[in-house]
Amino acid sequence: MKVLIVGAGVSGVAAAVALKAAGHDVTVFERADSLRASGNGVLVWPNGTGILRELGVRLPELGSRIDEADVLAFDGTPLMKMDLAGATEKFGAPTIGVLRGHIIEQLAALLPARTVEFAKRCTGIRPGRPGAATGVTVTFDDGTSADGDILIGADGYRSVVRHKLFGDVARHTGLASWYGLAKMPSGLRSEHVVPTYYDKLRLCTMHPVGDGMVHWAVEVPWPDEELDRQGKPTAWLDLPQPPDRPARLREWFGDWAGPVAELMASLPDEDINVYPHVMHQVRRPWGRGPVTLAGDAAHAVPPRVGWGVNQALEDSWMLGRVLSQPGEPTSLLRRYEQARYTRARRVRRLATIARRTNRPLMLLHRLPQAVRGDGIVSKTLISNIDNCSNYVHPPAGRARTETVT
Repeated sequence: MKVLIVGAGVSGVAAAVALKAAGHDVTVFERADSLRASGNGVLVWPNGTGILRELGVRLPELGSRIDEADVLAFDGTPLMKMDLAGATEKFGAPTIGVLRGHIIEQLAALLPARTVEFAKRCTGIRPGRPGAATGVTVTFDDGTSADGDILIGADGYRSVVRHKLFGDVARHTGLASWYGLAKMPSGLRSEHVVPTYYDKLRLCTMHPVGDGMVHWAVEVPWPDEELDRQGKPTAWLDLPQPPDRPARLREWFGDWAGPVAELMASLPDEDINVYPHVMHQVRRPWGRGPVTLAGDAAHAVPPRVGWGVNQALEDSWMLGRVLSQPGEPTSLLRRYEQARYTRARRVRRLATIARRTNRPLMLLHRLPQAVRGDGIVSKTLISNIDNCSNYVHPPAGRARTETVT
C-alpha cells in the first residue's frame, strides 16, 4: 500500500517506522526544511517507552529515567508524591524525560533515506486521479502533488488535513506555557525526579532530560481577549512573544521555593518560548474515506495531562497493527479510529479535569499521608495508563515484552 503522511513530528515519523515494518511504501511530507530536532521536554509513560522499544529505539540512549514525580506548593511544602516504580513493574517499561526532538531524531534514524521530504507544505487534499489506482492526492505549495492509497494527517494541532476534512480547529483554553531548556538547578534532589510547584493559578515544572539539563515550563493564564473570544479559530494564531520575558517570569516566580527561584535567576534573555494550551473535540470517526488523522491533529490536549506524545505513539503503533491486516484501506482506517476513539476520549476527560483549578491541590497537605502518599497516587497513575492505552492491552497473539531498560 502507498501511504502518504503529512507531518514529521512524533506521530508522523513513528507511524512511518511502524508502517514500513508492516511492508508499506511510505513517504512523509514535512513543511519545515529539516527535522524539528528541538522542542519541549516531555514525559513518556511506560506505554510510550514500550512502543518506542518495539519500534527499535534504544531507551537507555533516549533521555533520563524518571523514578518519581513530586507535587509541591509554591513555597516547597510537599503535597503529593508519585512513585513510578509500580508502573514500571506492571507495564515492563520505564518512564523517561526526553526532548521531543530527540524522539523524532531517533525514530527518523530508523527510516530509509529520502523517506521524509522537506519543504512540503500541504495546501489541499482531493480524491485520486480518475482511473488511477490511488485513493487520494495531496497538493503542496510548491505546485507539486503526490498520490497514494491512504493519507495520514499527522500535522499537529494546527492540522491542515483536519481543517480540510472537517473545517474545525483546536480551541484555546485560556492558559499558556512559557518554557525552555536550562541547567538543572542545584536544589533539585535527583535527576530522576520531576518536581512540579503550584499556587492557586500557576505552576512551574522541571523535567530532567539528560546531560544535566532540565526542560522547564510554567503555566499561567493568558488573558488575551482575542484568543478567549468564543468561536475564535485560535489554533491558527501564534501567541506574541512578550518583551522582557525573563523579567516577567522572575516577577511571577522569583519568590517561589529554592529550585524555582534558582531557575528564574539563571534564565537567558532568549530561547523562552510561549505555547498556547488548546484542546480538540475527539471526532467519531476522525477520518473520512482514504484519509485519517494521528497525534495532535486528531486529539490535541494541554501539556499538563502529560499524554500528547504518548497518544501520538499509541496512534502510530495502532496504525501499524491495523494496516498490517488484510482488508480494504478505508475500512482499515475506520477500524484504527474505532480502536483508538474510546481511549483518546478518556485522555481528553483527564485533561478537562486537570485544567479546572489548582485549588484542590493546595489543600492536599491537610490530608493523611496514607491518602496523598505514593501508594494511592501511584495506583491512580497505573489506572490512567491502563485505561488510556491500547498498547498495554496486547491483542491476541502478541505478548508484551517484560524487559525493563
